Amino acid sequence: MPQASDHRPSRSTNVSPARRVVLPHLEAKATRFPELFPTPLDVSALNERDARLAITIDRDVTIRWATLRAIIEPLLSQPWNRQHHAVIAALLGGAAQLLLMDRIPDHAAISESVGWSHTTGGRGASGVINAVLRKIAKMRVERLEKADPTQADHLVLADGSGWRLSSPVFDGPDAARIAMQSGAGRLFIDRLIATDGLEEAERIAMHTMCHTPVILHGAGEHADLEPHQDAGFYVLRNGASLSGVLETFPNAIVQDPTSAGACRSTTAIVPELIVDWCAGRGTKTRQFAYAHPGSKIIATDASPSRRGVLAAMASRTPGVEASDPASVLSEYAGRADLLLLDVPCSNSGVLARRAEARHRQDAGTRTRLVDLQRQIAADSLSLLAPGGTLLWATCSIDPEENEKQVEWLTKWHPLEVCSIHRETGQGAPGDPPSMWRDGGFFAHLRKVE
Repeated sequence: MPQASDHRPSRSTNVSPARRVVLPHLEAKATRFPELFPTPLDVSALNERDARLAITIDRDVTIRWATLRAIIEPLLSQPWNRQHHAVIAALLGGAAQLLLMDRIPDHAAISESVGWSHTTGGRGASGVINAVLRKIAKMRVERLEKADPTQADHLVLADGSGWRLSSPVFDGPDAARIAMQSGAGRLFIDRLIATDGLEEAERIAMHTMCHTPVILHGAGEHADLEPHQDAGFYVLRNGASLSGVLETFPNAIVQDPTSAGACRSTTAIVPELIVDWCAGRGTKTRQFAYAHPGSKIIATDASPSRRGVLAAMASRTPGVEASDPASVLSEYAGRADLLLLDVPCSNSGVLARRAEARHRQDAGTRTRLVDLQRQIAADSLSLLAPGGTLLWATCSIDPEENEKQVEWLTKWHPLEVCSIHRETGQGAPGDPPSMWRDGGFFAHLRKVE
């Protein structure tokens, strides 16, 4: 199976470096779809401009895969699932440039997609790609300053603008229209409607297709930052350098207000010992270190590579130690005043940031995650001291991973619920970055003495 980092020979000498990199990457994704996971796009050989173009094509295709398919598929003479993966990659990449991106000349989007496909995809592949992309270019009737997602012939873009198309591509029942328009997937939309209702489901779906801002806290006034509507948070201005901001504010943390809210909710607690059990790269560990400077903080993770990152972070963060899970369990059993379980989840609250996760919102994936979350809890709850607080956190908005897990925890373990917070996210296409919030969930549970 081709990997994202493959540097295969160009299928045409008349293809730009950016497209030579991104189209094989999309072809590899097409072979795995919908089982997509974050796979870095290797742009190390590209200049800055070409790297930006390749990354943008990859991101837009991944987020709006279902949208683009809804537009492309009626134009094909053979079913989508019978197309060669290279043809799918060329069609998706070309259509994304024609419909979702500004300042890409039509001839470049079409001719280079065709050129890349000349020696692959079977007989007639380049002719199919050329014909379909030319039809898509002609579908754009009018550029709209504000597109309406309820209109079957409007294509909404990430900034709220859009195209009026020559045919009602997104015609159909509400759930199907929302799924196609947002690219969020029908299974996800059906579940949202069941849990949150049609209107809220549509709002959340539109939220998932936005371009997400970089948000920091622990910074201050800076030419490259603008204030977020949440006090203490700042948004990196478009095109600005994050590294420059972090040089000025080395203790700043790149973190959305919703994610930060889980740790901020513990300020009334005065813990002697905090254990961050699924610490990942240590973002919340660092936040605990600043919020609870008198506490001892232990960070661990099941992944050895992440434990290496945690060790490096701990070496420069006062009050933090990194360790392996077995050592933490043997040394600190029954001693943690605050136990953070920021467990693996479906990422359903952050689908605008985790583009690949939008294609894995199925019942089977959710069941596996729920089982994993429960195993993590069973493995770690012995760390809690009597009267200690369990902080359960996810970047999911699915009740099975959140409220239902709280019910399970209190049923089978000596825990009582203190508080629950669910955030479904803020920010629609065209809204200012200063109002953006991811979706997520956290709950406080106290160990009954």
